[in-house]
Amino acid sequence: MQETANQFLYSTEEQSVARDAMEARFGPISGVLREMVSPDIRVDLCVIDPGPGRPYQTIVTCGMGARDMPTPPELRGFARAELLFMLPPDWDIRSRDECRYWPLRWLKLLARLPWEEDSWLGWGHTVPNGEPFAENTDFSAVLLLDPYLSPQQQAGEACAFQLPGESGATVRFYQCFALYEEELRYQLDHGAQALLERFTEQNLLMPVLQLGRPNLFPAPPAANSKRLLLAKHQLQPLLPDWEGPADCLATDRIVVDGAPVGYCYREAPAGDWDSGWRFTAGDESDDYMDDPRRSDIYSLNCLANYDADILPILSTPAPCAFARGAHGLTRLKNIR
Repeated sequence: MQETANQFLYSTEEQSVARDAMEARFGPISGVLREMVSPDIRVDLCVIDPGPGRPYQTIVTCGMGARDMPTPPELRGFARAELLFMLPPDWDIRSRDECRYWPLRWLKLLARLPWEEDSWLGWGHTVPNGEPFAENTDFSAVLLLDPYLSPQQQAGEACAFQLPGESGATVRFYQCFALYEEELRYQLDHGAQALLERFTEQNLLMPVLQLGRPNLFPAPPAANSKRLLLAKHQLQPLLPDWEGPADCLATDRIVVDGAPVGYCYREAPAGDWDSGWRFTAGDESDDYMDDPRRSDIYSLNCLANYDADILPILSTPAPCAFARGAHGLTRLKNIR
């Protein structure tokens, strides 16, 4: 381990051993997402592409294990770790849209958490986000477990490697599993082993992140909840470069009934959250529009998933209005 200017780094030899250990367990490293600014530890992300027997991408931290976590004295053998997520093969790991970036962001966040919180991370630990990670998921916490390994590999020692040189420290791999809020509460009440048993009973412990995974303890729908046409996990990141307020108002005719946008306009924003856009199907009655239960706040990205025809017009400054015609949404004149 090298320590320079308050920064902890693997030595060249240690980094080589760490990457060899990753490749032996998870597959050949195809690329590295390097961290350009590292105030404390340097956390690169090693990318392992899908391969024979591995229909998924694996993203592994490389650098967290260069420094001891502040573990209790009796657990010094668990003081170093590297973390990983297994993602679907088509997951865009280079996207900076939060719908795709959050697993990578959380690997970096978790890699620094022990020293920021004067704590440590190990098997069975959970870390909450306090809210869903992104717009397209209700996952809001992470559970750390031993990594999924192929049937040919053995657990135990296969989940760790030893650094060379004087320290000879053991570095353990932990896999991140995404949890819903209800699953997190169960773990806090009953422990990780009990939660793991419930997952095993329901065959829901999926090594690869699946946004549409059923909730082990689904909450009953609220009495006034709307049944939106698209589930959260179906939302695609269609506005990765949008800047500024990203929320809007839309009627149920679009998000519940699935009607295309027939009339929309942009006005002065109602708050810091507001883009100023208002979307309707264009066939709503006056009584419908006057009923506040018939509309709600959504992100522009969400509305674009319902009707991609709005994408070319979203940058139009207020005031403006558009109506659907024979050739899609057409701007109306004399709007003030």
